Amino acid sequence: MNALQTRPVPAGRPGVPRRRLALWLLAAVVLLPLLATLYVGLVEHRGGKPAYGELVQPQRPVPALTLHTLDGKPFDLRRLNGYWLMLVAAPGACDAACQHLLFDMRQFYLAAGNDQYRVARVWLVTDDAPVNPGVLAPAEGTVILRADASQLRGWLPLAQGEGLQGPMWLVDPLGNLMLRFPAHFDPVRALSVFSKLLYNTQSWKSRKLEALPIAPASPAAGAASTSPGTRS
Repeated sequence: MNALQTRPVPAGRPGVPRRRLALWLLAAVVLLPLLATLYVGLVEHRGGKPAYGELVQPQRPVPALTLHTLDGKPFDLRRLNGYWLMLVAAPGACDAACQHLLFDMRQFYLAAGNDQYRVARVWLVTDDAPVNPGVLAPAEGTVILRADASQLRGWLPLAQGEGLQGPMWLVDPLGNLMLRFPAHFDPVRALSVFSKLLYNTQSWKSRKLEALPIAPASPAAGAASTSPGTRS
């Protein structure tokens, strides 16, 4: 008998490592373009700063916040993973500065064009006061949620001396708080950054987007709508 005779290879599952490798490669193909856009394409190579706004570092995933729709139903913001979220925070009275924020968010949404379905506007109401009925029509299509102000201060980055009302934050489709535009931000420069993000992530599509809990345009409009096709 040949002394160099080889042993038979034990029966096993030789295809499993190959399948796992294929899954990892698929995940890389899907996620890397988005991640590269968010943290390389958006950021200037030399200064390590975004073209406008402040990059949130380290990442801050959306936490388990205590949120409720205007009709009192609990809502988990993480259900909106897959959307680009524009977030603002303000009391229910919504003064002139708050109304400017809602207007700017609406303009950003309209500028998204064919990508509007990937964008959600969110107003986090920071108190229990009635929502100013005069802003419901202009804010139509905005997700309005009552929030715990102390929880928001623990999650949303603020400049020294800055309050919750004023800045606008962006949450990426992976559910990470990624960018902050300061109070009294330049809407033209901010829109340029946001448009670039949408354009560079066109190839990244979420399989399923949660229907948005949109508030009615007026108190008499009935219960909150959840149809994603009625936004404006």
